Amino acid sequence: MYYNEYTKKDYQGKNIEILAATGRTGGFCTFNQAMKMGFSVPKGTKSIAKLIKPMIDLVELPNGKLDERKSGRMFSVFHVSQLVKIEKVKI
Repeated sequence: MYYNEYTKKDYQGKNIEILAATGRTGGFCTFNQAMKMGFSVPKGTKSIAKLIKPMIDLVELPNGKLDERKSGRMFSVFHVSQLVKIEKVKI
């Protein structure tokens, strides 16, 4: 229902709830993924959602032990309906 158009992998966890709130289903991708697929994002287009990529950081405690801390990196995604195909011009 909600998947990455570039990798064809389904989104998981909290990201499904975030995408469900957009009211759109289907494929989503980041700006760079859209460019790699031969699409562009029209100037002024706003991303439809900001998703979270979970990450685990190792932090050294004052006693010298390592502790795992969960964090996340946010990234903006666009729905495929917001993308425009780039046509190559022959010279």
